[in-house]
Amino acid sequence: MIRLKALLAGGVLAAALVGVTGAGARAADPANPELAQAIADWYAQGGSKHLNALGKDFSQVAKAATATDIPGVSAACTALGGDVTKAQKYRAMPDAEAQKHWSAALVLYAKGAHDCVDGADHVDATKMNKSNDEITQGSKELNLTTTRVKEILGR
Repeated sequence: MIRLKALLAGGVLAAALVGVTGAGARAADPANPELAQAIADWYAQGGSKHLNALGKDFSQVAKAATATDIPGVSAACTALGGDVTKAQKYRAMPDAEAQKHWSAALVLYAKGAHDCVDGADHVDATKMNKSNDEITQGSKELNLTTTRVKEILGR
């Protein structure tokens, strides 16, 4: 079933941004203070909401999968797909490289959520494995997003 480590990767980006949000907050020694502030604003003004929603969804998928609750997996993956769509509609990250990886992560998470629902609804192990692979690849893209954000923040 879907790997817990890959599912919880959304928390990594959030952790990179903790402490740099809020009015007037800035990273300690960013190479580009304006970009660092723009990233912090992106997070504070809605990015955190989407990251938290994805993290909650991933936790629900993992919980249902651990319990072998197939309808629960389907419901959690449906919620994941909806939250990915909302995240995709939120404004772009203010850095092209970070946005490229964030967007790729969301596309892969959307595919994974779709295949997860299909796999759970039809008890199709092949679809579930495909979903797992897509979500794992999405988490790799999210890790690249986090790496870029840390570079911007000077961490």
